[in-house]
Amino acid sequence: MKSARNVDIITFNTLLKGHCHLGDIQAAKNILKEMQSHGLKPNDVSYNCLINTAVSSCNFTEAWDIIAMMQKNGVPVDHYTLSIMMKALKKVKNPRQVAKALELLDSSKINVCSDEVLLNTVVETCIWHKHYDRLDGLLNAFTKSGLRPSVPTYGSLIKAASCLKQPNRCWTFWRQVVEERAMEPSNIVLGCMLDALVCNDRLEDAESLLGEWKTRVKPNTIMYSTIIKGLAVSHQSARAMDMWREMRAIGVPMNTVAYNAVIDAQARVGAMDEVSTLVAAMEPDGCAPDMITFSTIVKGYCVKGELVKALEVFENIEQNGMVADAIIYNTILDGCIRHNNMQLADKLVSNMQTYKVVPSNFTLGVLVKMYGRRGQLEKAFEVMDTLSKQHGFTPNAQVRTCLMCACVNNRSIQRAFQVFAELKASREGADARVYGALLSGCIRHSYLKEAVGIVEEAYGLLDHSTRLPQGEFLEQERLEQLFRSLSQQGLMEKFGCPLVEKLVQNKVPLHSSIVSSALQKGGSGRPRHIPTRPNRR
Repeated sequence: MKSARNVDIITFNTLLKGHCHLGDIQAAKNILKEMQSHGLKPNDVSYNCLINTAVSSCNFTEAWDIIAMMQKNGVPVDHYTLSIMMKALKKVKNPRQVAKALELLDSSKINVCSDEVLLNTVVETCIWHKHYDRLDGLLNAFTKSGLRPSVPTYGSLIKAASCLKQPNRCWTFWRQVVEERAMEPSNIVLGCMLDALVCNDRLEDAESLLGEWKTRVKPNTIMYSTIIKGLAVSHQSARAMDMWREMRAIGVPMNTVAYNAVIDAQARVGAMDEVSTLVAAMEPDGCAPDMITFSTIVKGYCVKGELVKALEVFENIEQNGMVADAIIYNTILDGCIRHNNMQLADKLVSNMQTYKVVPSNFTLGVLVKMYGRRGQLEKAFEVMDTLSKQHGFTPNAQVRTCLMCACVNNRSIQRAFQVFAELKASREGADARVYGALLSGCIRHSYLKEAVGIVEEAYGLLDHSTRLPQGEFLEQERLEQLFRSLSQQGLMEKFGCPLVEKLVQNKVPLHSSIVSSALQKGGSGRPRHIPTRPNRR
């Protein structure tokens, strides 16, 4: 190559692409250097090819170095550069990498809606990483842009609107496709629309839409599975079975995922005869039960209270070539507690090692709940300490909350406050749910002074340092319960009225009923002026 005086940049880029295709980025970078030695300036094609190769092998450090080199040499970042980086972010879990790529997008000053590919990749990136504020801005920008994208892009836009819980906007995009632009939606776009409706509690609309379009757009397994999952969540097991029969009747291929969805719909309501029918039909349809199938069957038996049968399924899993799963073990253990079968629960606990179950925080939470319900508080603390140490995990906020509630339910309020203090000091901290649980416990056991203190601490009424996470509030019903108890105990004047005054002064949302009805006269019957606020939920 060094003797070739008339070699142009196109030739060099062709060689560079060849090395990139083979994944040899170092050889490609050598071509870049040789190009420069011939007095040729690498262009956007050269750099984008290298960047794409780097991110394809998840070498983001290399990709950012190339982008820096690109900018240093006066070649601006373009649509292709940004699209490459956005696509690569699906492989990234590090939020800093995501933020860095989005900063590159912002600094480029490129209008995302000026290029359909870029719009698609940025929207998908924001969906994947839950950047919903940016996503909302993208949809607003698209609406104003006048861009007339292809059908697949509308699928991404519908998914975005669904993530933002904006079903009406989903319909707007759908109508742009089928009415305003008279385009035929693909099965992917129809699937996105069905999923958006199901996820936004528009199940009836989803069924109607599928019925309207299934003669024009060939329905597939995903579409039916989406609706069946919605029927499962809404406990409409009979309709889920009808959908399964329809799938088989019209020849929609079945797979294990679809079967699991129908089985789940039956298991949620304990319809185990239907579950047996479905399991028997799997093999003729070429589908094999997997761990999710068995887990769902166990869940169904637990719902029905047939815990021995649930355990039989669990113990026979190895015969199906699978290893016993901790999730199934946890499901049965939780079922034992729900149905008060403590004898079977003890058997499960004693056989944990025999079953080769690796316990998790969920397992620990169930055990803490069980011992708390049985009045064995010391055992709850013991298992909290030993199980996590034995298996090398740290009890999370949910487990600590279970322990705190176990203390409350066993009238050990001081120990509940000790666990509460540990929760607040933990990495996860205490949220409104935790504060609310302790508040209700104190009210239930007539620790009303302590209950008032919890509210004061939650909203920082004493030191102006709010403990609740930003945007969170105690449930109004719990506050109403507190003031009702204070009134019944004749403590409104002493604790109730001063607390409401502080809450109102600190602009804490309160039902007007709390202020006006419960507190206008205070505990002494003497009128008291407290500024009211409208009902807010």
